[in-house]
Amino acid sequence: MRRVAHWLLGLAALLCGSGVRAAAPDPQPVPGAERLLVTVRYDAVSALHGDAVERYRRPRDYRADVALDHVLDALAADYALRRVGGWPMRALALHCEVFAVDAGARDAAIAGLQHDARVDSVQQLNRFRTLSATAPDYRKLQHSLDELDVDRAHAVSRGRGVRIAVIDSGIDATHPDLRGGVEFARDFAGGGASAHGTEVAGVIGARHGLVGIAPEAELVDLRACWGESGQDAAVCDSFTLAQALDFAIVRGVDVINLSLSGPDDALLTRLLGAAEAKAIAVVAAAPPQHDAAHAFPSAVASVIVVGVGGQAPAGSSLTAPGVDVLTTFPGGRYDYASGSSLAAAHVSGVVALALALRRRLTPPQVRALLAAHTPLSAAAVLAAVPALN
Repeated sequence: MRRVAHWLLGLAALLCGSGVRAAAPDPQPVPGAERLLVTVRYDAVSALHGDAVERYRRPRDYRADVALDHVLDALAADYALRRVGGWPMRALALHCEVFAVDAGARDAAIAGLQHDARVDSVQQLNRFRTLSATAPDYRKLQHSLDELDVDRAHAVSRGRGVRIAVIDSGIDATHPDLRGGVEFARDFAGGGASAHGTEVAGVIGARHGLVGIAPEAELVDLRACWGESGQDAAVCDSFTLAQALDFAIVRGVDVINLSLSGPDDALLTRLLGAAEAKAIAVVAAAPPQHDAAHAFPSAVASVIVVGVGGQAPAGSSLTAPGVDVLTTFPGGRYDYASGSSLAAAHVSGVVALALALRRRLTPPQVRALLAAHTPLSAAAVLAAVPALN
């Protein structure tokens, strides 16, 4: 009968958890309490209860044995402690237990436990921090955000839910700063990619180490361009651009970013007219010169054309930062890039911030907002949105 009772007692300790708790302690502090880390020698328990030391070294017996549990409960009762959790520290032949103690009783408990024959050691439960960050903090190097007053704008909007189609050379969606930001990708070009699309995407929607203009916007990666050997830039043609534009319009994106230029193109111009009819804002980079070789898309009346700060495109006063802009590059890299492609990306982000506040803004309203706040200030643009009819 005694053997059966002992077996039932051990089984109850194993199943109910009233025995030694081998789980790691809850890391969250108890309000008004502190944590103590107490170690107990197996041989001390053995001496008190007449058991062999080796018994406490065997994992199978560890949780079920109530002798150690009795010692820990007794320590808790004697020093007004609460058991939190514990585990066998087999490398040192010790049991380690975490106790909670009221802050005002901590010193007295430590003093008592230090002289208790049942205790091997007692100390406060310390906390440690790793010596690296999950993402680099590049904000102080992003001077374009200061120029556009983006920090104040982010207090109002971060572009949540706005979909921006980046029709370019493709986005490296595995980049740490773009991970989770690309909602959908489609490749219409094939061939070799270039860094250009990833640079543009970083300005618009970087969300970890870098700060994008609209970090909560959803990027739609439509690859219509491909890299040329030895070139950072990319090339596209009417066919790939038409496919990408059609896809963006049918899918119902809110903004299209076209950081490219080329000759007048009747089919592509018709597609931009369809985008306007669907209330999609189209932002384009100002070409290096205004001639027949660079008429699309900058010559299309409905397009928001953006030049590099201080170099306004013909027929427009809209400029944005575009010199030495820190942004994302493929392969998890960061670097500086320059050009009106980056300026256009800044404006696409600002448009997304405004659309997140009022989704029914029409392209003419967006163009009027931007024209009324030059030099461009994202915060000023957002402040004007509620006053629109």
